[in-house]
Amino acid sequence: MSEFNKFCNELRAKIDDADKHLKDLKASAKNAGQKAKDDAKAHLIELEKKAKAQQAQIKASEAKAKAWIEEKKTVTSEKIAEWKAQRQVKKLADYADSAGGYASVARDIAAAAVDEAARATVEALVARNDADAAQAADRSKAG
Repeated sequence: MSEFNKFCNELRAKIDDADKHLKDLKASAKNAGQKAKDDAKAHLIELEKKAKAQQAQIKASEAKAKAWIEEKKTVTSEKIAEWKAQRQVKKLADYADSAGGYASVARDIAAAAVDEAARATVEALVARNDADAAQAADRSKAG
């Protein structure tokens, strides 16, 4: 159970950190100063670099997750009950290890999804800033 709690705490911390950073960027963007816009663009570049660096690891995690899902199809609840009844400790332990490995890669995938959501949100903020700046420039030319 402590592994589950650790995962929950790590994921919650990652979400909270991303949320705090996004709120800070949003508050800065409301001031619409050039520094805030530059900070948002710099943060987007940072998040894009991180996403690119994680790409290979996430692909590997996704492949491991798919493999476990295929394995899971062959390990039915009846088979597990049979292993328990026959006290096949090795098979039960191997399955537990395999399930733990799946949980680990699922956490990696979930954490990457949180990072991607943060990156997409910052990208939307930067795009909105650019659109607003273009619209303001257009108005000043017309006026």
